[in-house]
Amino acid sequence: MQTDVLMYTVAGANPHCVPMPARQLADLGILEAVHLEQWIVDHPEVLGDQVKIVTTQYDRWSSDSGDLARERLDILGLDSSGQLVVVELKRGKDSRIHLQAITYAALVAGFSKETLADAHADYLGRLAGEPISAAAAREQLEAHVDGAWDDDVLTVPRIILLAEDFTAQTYTTVVWLSGLTPNLSIEMHTVNAFVLPESTPPQSCIAFRRLYPIADPATKVLTPGIAMAPADSVTNKIAEKQRRIRSTYLLYDSNAIPENADVTLNLRTWINADLAAAVETWVAEDTRRGRAVWVSHRDRPLRWAAGPADQATLTPTTLAKQIVQEATGELVEAIPGADVWYYNGESLADLAKRVG
Repeated sequence: MQTDVLMYTVAGANPHCVPMPARQLADLGILEAVHLEQWIVDHPEVLGDQVKIVTTQYDRWSSDSGDLARERLDILGLDSSGQLVVVELKRGKDSRIHLQAITYAALVAGFSKETLADAHADYLGRLAGEPISAAAAREQLEAHVDGAWDDDVLTVPRIILLAEDFTAQTYTTVVWLSGLTPNLSIEMHTVNAFVLPESTPPQSCIAFRRLYPIADPATKVLTPGIAMAPADSVTNKIAEKQRRIRSTYLLYDSNAIPENADVTLNLRTWINADLAAAVETWVAEDTRRGRAVWVSHRDRPLRWAAGPADQATLTPTTLAKQIVQEATGELVEAIPGADVWYYNGESLADLAKRVG
């Protein structure tokens, strides 16, 4: 088994490292539906930041001829910007993997939020062993999405091809399509197995990595492809939203905000003026209600100053929604967390943009 990923073991302070030989997944008895799929369900972070699994092995396509009835989408995810994530898995390599994935992406691009809720309800029901309502499933999906979730975002899914290796045909086609089609987001990820030397019984290590593009395209506001698209395109809308969501990651990685620093809430211009005024009146009764403490956590960096001592840390959006609900009883879906929390008079979104 040849791979350009090299893995080594290091024992304690020993200056020498020992190579871990690569093994084919098939030789280790690893299967697509049984192992690869479950690993991603258990660890969706290998697909990128904040991806929620919507369903697996989806095959409820509608077709007059019934031709699509046998097609099964391996994994359908949803990232926190509201963009769908289509994942096609292959043990080994398959020269047609990109063709299958593009077909699935075209099919799910016609999904509505109701379709997604039905699919997620069925998936959650399978996991729980009892029926889950579509309404409850939709609530979970909407809670996962940061801020407003516009219907047009569903029309541009992100495609992830995950395989042990890729043929030159697949690599060439993906690179060509990515440059040709500004709205197409398609990535190639590899999964490789390595065996710990002299382990009894044999133990293996699994390595995931993004092969193409090298950098996560969601971390940039404009990629070369997106720059050619109209300013109001769905692709730019997704990219801008993902940049704002990832503001906390950039601030964490750059240490832009000191540990235990105070950040303050300012909802003006982002929610209804009367609602914002009601929150401000409530906060004035106890100023801790409008403050949070910054902690070193990449995903959930805020601890509410007015919360209990043992409270969990939260994302900027989640905490802002919680404060509005406690102050007014209203549940506001669309609050851009990075825009309503301020450090030294600058919003987290603006600070992240500046330090980045």
